[in-house]
Amino acid sequence: MQALFDLLARFPHPLFIIGGQALEPHGVSRQTVDVDCLIAVENREAFDEHLCSRGFRKFHETENFARYHHTSGVVPDTDVLFVDASTFEKLQAGSVSFRHGNAQLQVPALPHLIALKLHAIRNNPAREFSDLVDITKLLQVNPGVVSTSELATLCVEFGPPGIQEKLHL
Repeated sequence: MQALFDLLARFPHPLFIIGGQALEPHGVSRQTVDVDCLIAVENREAFDEHLCSRGFRKFHETENFARYHHTSGVVPDTDVLFVDASTFEKLQAGSVSFRHGNAQLQVPALPHLIALKLHAIRNNPAREFSDLVDITKLLQVNPGVVSTSELATLCVEFGPPGIQEKLHL
């Protein structure tokens, strides 16, 4: 895992670690076998070159997403979500810096991370259980960081209908 974090930290454009690995800087630990990143779509080709020149190959791609697998089979898979520049800029507000070994990386601020998880549930209902557990733990470990009204707004804006009622707080 450390080799991948070091590689991501050397990417010459800003990126965020999202998904399960992004929980740790917010005080929640969860086992995960891959690393999820988020970058501005304008840096998509540079990211592809950065990974593929270092032993990764892209094995799945959509308009807003790509999955990479390292040819060694030892380095974890890497998923990347592509967003427009204005969305990326919004995510930079309040982002949290963290260190993993020698790698200095960024994760979104807690409200933004919750919005990403709600968005993931809306786009893939099969993620609901695990992402709701993550959101609940994040809120419990970080009391008062996201107000009840802010959470309600995030649920309406980014989640599927009725999602707030499923959060057991």
